[in-house]
Amino acid sequence: MRPLIGFLLKTYPKLSETFILNEILELERQGLNLHLFSLRRPPEQPTHPGVAQVKAPVTYLPSLLPEFNPVQEKQLIDAQLDLFHRDSSTYLKTLQFYLSRHEERRLHEFLQGCYLAWQLQKLGINHLHVHFANVPTATAEIAHMLTGIPYSITAHAKDIYLSDRAALDRRMTKAEFILTCTDFNRRYLEEISTASTPIYLAYHGLDISRFSPAPRTQQSEIPLILSVGRFCEKKGFPYLLQACYLLKQMDLPFRCAIVGYGPLEDALGQQISELGLNDQITLVGKLTQDQLIEYYQQADLFVLPCLVTDDGDRDGIPNVLLEAMAMEVPVVSTQISGIAELVQSNHNGMLVPEKDALALAQTLEPLLRQPELRTTLGKAGRCTVLEKFGLTRNVGAVKDWLLQAVKSPMSPQTQASMLSDLLKMAAF
Repeated sequence: MRPLIGFLLKTYPKLSETFILNEILELERQGLNLHLFSLRRPPEQPTHPGVAQVKAPVTYLPSLLPEFNPVQEKQLIDAQLDLFHRDSSTYLKTLQFYLSRHEERRLHEFLQGCYLAWQLQKLGINHLHVHFANVPTATAEIAHMLTGIPYSITAHAKDIYLSDRAALDRRMTKAEFILTCTDFNRRYLEEISTASTPIYLAYHGLDISRFSPAPRTQQSEIPLILSVGRFCEKKGFPYLLQACYLLKQMDLPFRCAIVGYGPLEDALGQQISELGLNDQITLVGKLTQDQLIEYYQQADLFVLPCLVTDDGDRDGIPNVLLEAMAMEVPVVSTQISGIAELVQSNHNGMLVPEKDALALAQTLEPLLRQPELRTTLGKAGRCTVLEKFGLTRNVGAVKDWLLQAVKSPMSPQTQASMLSDLLKMAAF
């Protein structure tokens, strides 16, 4: 019988997290038996067609947020009572651990962690894999202390750089292994870690069969610049708008479509109007992956001027860069985080300094003027994705690590960490 592996996510499905959906689908194609857990229900919005292909059942953990729900409150309380009656000592020690944490305490997090533990035991799950090292892993940590069921983590960018370092180290110490999507992230995590928990580089994989460019019979007379991302500060969209304004001053013909949604949508719309770019730039809104592929097929350039915010938030390697490159669309991005692990300037794309609209415009100008340069960079970009970022190979490595964790007993460092925590709380 195939082992049942739990997958814990913050929100499932989420339109902006196609990399997680692709990983789940590929893990299932490669034979893993999964059960998904989500801390939140998604808002009403379009979903990718691939969601319907996922075989794994989904358990949404009861939640009292954003609005109180008496039915879900009862589910959470019932789980608490059951866990307490089964093993009151472990329950109380876990509660004491939660209350003694130095980072911010959220009762809701503890309640969901207990419910998760209850479900893991009920379903017979013997390993839990968690996406994001912040709230989801904090929830998994509670479940782990209650049940001893081991967990592993895929850490991304926001959850790494905005997390308390001591809390992050503690959660990594308890984990069987850590995965992260850039070598830049891996080195940062190794600097933080005080344990011997393995930290592996696991680039996102892309379904190359879905992102395959159709032949173009002719170049468009007015080049289309495409950008895709959540409308938030770290994507750097205001700098793209400023660069477009400079291109307009050079009398260069172009169109620009920005696909996405988020808190800065109104501000971006206002900036477009103030710069007099309403005829050149369109904010497209939300799209499914199939709809987005149609835009890639039409695009002549892909631009994403990512930046590091003042509080340290940043991207790792945005999946949309992989998608554009696979579609042979030449990409322009910035020299931050792990992006240089994907894009090599003047070889398979172009990189510019962050927060520099002038440098961005100066890089875009020759690309808009020279279709042959766009073609050369675009073809090299697809070769890079084929060589290093294929879904089957990259997710295959994730599958192997998960199966090894299921087959192997709890690692010595995890056992020692659990024992240390219990001894510290023995006086409770």
